Amino acid sequence: MLASGVAAGIAAGIAFGGEWRRLSTFTLHLWPLLIIGSSLRLVGYLVPAPPLAVFFTGLFCIAVVAARNWRLPGAALISLGTFSNALVVLLNSGMPYDAPIATAISALPQENGLYVAIGTTTVFPFLADIIPVGIVHGMYSIGDVLIAFGGFLIPFLWLQAAPEDVAVRHELRSTNFALFWLAQVISRFGDPITLIALTFVTYRATSSALWTALAVVIMTLPNALFSLFGGAIADAVGSRRAMLWCDILRVLFIGVVPALLESGVPLAVVFFLVFLSGICGAIFNPARVAIVPALLTPDRLAAGNSLVYGSDRAVEIGGALAAGVLVATFGDGAFYADALTFALSALLLSRVVVTETSRPVTLRQVWLDGLEGLRFIRRTAVVWANTVFSLAAQVALPVVNGLTPVLIVRRFADGDPTAGAVLFGGAEGALAFGAVLGSAFFPRYIARYPKGQLLIAGFATWGTVAGLLAVAPNYTVALVLFFLMGGANVLFFVPTVTIMQQGTPPEIRARVFGARIALTNLSWLPLVFISGALGDAIGVNVLIAVAGLVTVATAVIASYVPAIRDVR
Repeated sequence: MLASGVAAGIAAGIAFGGEWRRLSTFTLHLWPLLIIGSSLRLVGYLVPAPPLAVFFTGLFCIAVVAARNWRLPGAALISLGTFSNALVVLLNSGMPYDAPIATAISALPQENGLYVAIGTTTVFPFLADIIPVGIVHGMYSIGDVLIAFGGFLIPFLWLQAAPEDVAVRHELRSTNFALFWLAQVISRFGDPITLIALTFVTYRATSSALWTALAVVIMTLPNALFSLFGGAIADAVGSRRAMLWCDILRVLFIGVVPALLESGVPLAVVFFLVFLSGICGAIFNPARVAIVPALLTPDRLAAGNSLVYGSDRAVEIGGALAAGVLVATFGDGAFYADALTFALSALLLSRVVVTETSRPVTLRQVWLDGLEGLRFIRRTAVVWANTVFSLAAQVALPVVNGLTPVLIVRRFADGDPTAGAVLFGGAEGALAFGAVLGSAFFPRYIARYPKGQLLIAGFATWGTVAGLLAVAPNYTVALVLFFLMGGANVLFFVPTVTIMQQGTPPEIRARVFGARIALTNLSWLPLVFISGALGDAIGVNVLIAVAGLVTVATAVIASYVPAIRDVR
């Protein structure tokens, strides 16, 4: 894992503008011990039935070298991951692994005496090889994940110039933007883990659909209720500081959940902690949008927003898939994995360099600043026109998103929920793939054409595709439409965000985006319930088709409004 992490870090470092020649300046204390440790690890894999001491000693050497070089970003993670692997090997006379899962993905380890199947006497099974990665037919431990990420960070950051040196250049391919982008990707990756883990523990404890639905509401309500004020807080303390402290607080709120569940506290306490974590998310989300113009020049905003959106879609799917595996493997321990993602994000954000001012945060001032965000939207012609149009055009999004699972089960899975879940996963993957490709392809055109026209074209395309989805004859056609829908999402989302960023002064940018996020969420919540109720009465395919037509009609009307159409 260390070697693969280092290789990925070098590739990513060069991709973000790093200079490969900087590798020649890299220095490492105790490097001979690293060679010894790596050689012993290699011997352990190549020699049949080596003494366990060979494997353990190799791990210990690597951990000591990483600990000695703790000042290198990522070295502490390597040390922690290696020590955890060494500990579980020592206590269990070998590395335990989950045999049933390993068999299912064809990842059974070689019989060389280093691996033992997990049993009832296994000590610290959560540190064992229990994380399956089917694409490479491998089983990994939490320690392996930490080692790989630490190995990634060291060359990734070493290849870059110091953030202080590139901060004034505001480049997309720079250390500063790379650190921000990677931090928010990791933080977003953890969001689905909390959602799925919370619904799991709720249903296990109550066997109640109502309580399980309440768990989902607990996760989603903070964005609707607190984004307005979350943006104001981010403006007051600075966007980077807000993101950093939100991640630190989420480590604490989410990290204590498994221990509390083990001690038997009421479920309401867990709900309260997750709700507090959601409030942190309501501050984090507007802050991460508001900070982008401070990291990039205006001509690179579209490309930066496109990269952020594309990675969002990818990690949402990846996080959901990982959450399912983590909950099935760790149970309550999945919350630890989520807390770890926030900790890694905070580590990266602590190295982002951006000039920020701060002022004291009071409840009265936060309330006034939140209202100021709403007032700015209302009194600024371009921002107000963009907001009204986007809210009207996006009326269809919660309808389509909420009813798509039902459409897939009824239309393509013959009413089988299990088969429908598999097909829905494929649909989400196609949607994410379309968004990722769109994010890579569209920025050059977004910079070339008026943003208002692209915004209208994006919504018109999305609405048309949604209408076609309602009458898709088979699942293959539906996958193509989901792919196109993902690309259309980029086409309307990136111009929307860029228009808002360019039309808002930096000192109030976060509160304006917080107000916009709050308006969007508040408009969506009732539509989810209404469309769910109407879906059984008039048919989900009819509702999806109508929703698509509404979006197309809104785009057509907007094409006659100069304040929307002519924005450049």
